[in-house]
Amino acid sequence: MSLKRMKNCVRLPFFALMLLLHTNQTFAFETKVEQILPTKPERNSPWGEEPDRLKDLKILDGVDEANSLERWKEANREYSQAIEGFELQEKNLLKKHEEALKAFYYEDRYDWQKKARKDRLEKDLQKKIFEARNIANAKLIKGILLLDKIENPKIKEGESYQDLKAGLFREYIKHQTAFKNYIQSIDFLERYIALGEKYEKEAEPHRLLALSYEKLETTATKAKNVPLAEETKAAKKKHLLRFAELHYGKESKEYLAIEEKVLKDI
Repeated sequence: MSLKRMKNCVRLPFFALMLLLHTNQTFAFETKVEQILPTKPERNSPWGEEPDRLKDLKILDGVDEANSLERWKEANREYSQAIEGFELQEKNLLKKHEEALKAFYYEDRYDWQKKARKDRLEKDLQKKIFEARNIANAKLIKGILLLDKIENPKIKEGESYQDLKAGLFREYIKHQTAFKNYIQSIDFLERYIALGEKYEKEAEPHRLLALSYEKLETTATKAKNVPLAEETKAAKKKHLLRFAELHYGKESKEYLAIEEKVLKDI
């Protein structure tokens, strides 16, 4: 399967993407790109731990397309609820998990029993966080669908419309990356940077694309799919260099070091 066909597989109606959310496609191996890139977004990046909230839509003053305005507002509500709902759920789950780890159980007499209980608690935590991510994703998808139904040109061409769509994409990508659903992450990351120059110039999407493309490259190599491996390798290199340029600067020693690794065909 070519990269183009693979990406087309995820350009589905959003109700179909909902079904894909329940798949748990994992790539457990470590990659070379992970060893040379930062593990977290830049400080003050919109990809950081505090997602952007969009409260006002001043550009809509005087617009008489009531349906488009209501759809924007509803999409913004879904966006906010997805963020706040997941943050609250994750916080509560982590708190309960810590309390359970600290609790003393008389029946745990041996170390293997304590380890088994700890493993069960960790598995249960990850399962519940997975469920919370799915709930958040359902709201994000609904928000994207609502924006796609907006037809009023004054709204669609406005900065608030683009920022909300970018925010919905960004949060959806974060969850898909956490799920290790790299094909879906790539598709929405490419859509994200295609929203405009403002978004293409963010370093984080290119970091995530480089990592995701390398995961697919490794999988393609193991499957002996040479054309796909070469295609994903080229995409990985492109975004790796673009990240280094945006994050470090083209004249920096970090950029030159990464460029050298790319030239050596990492």
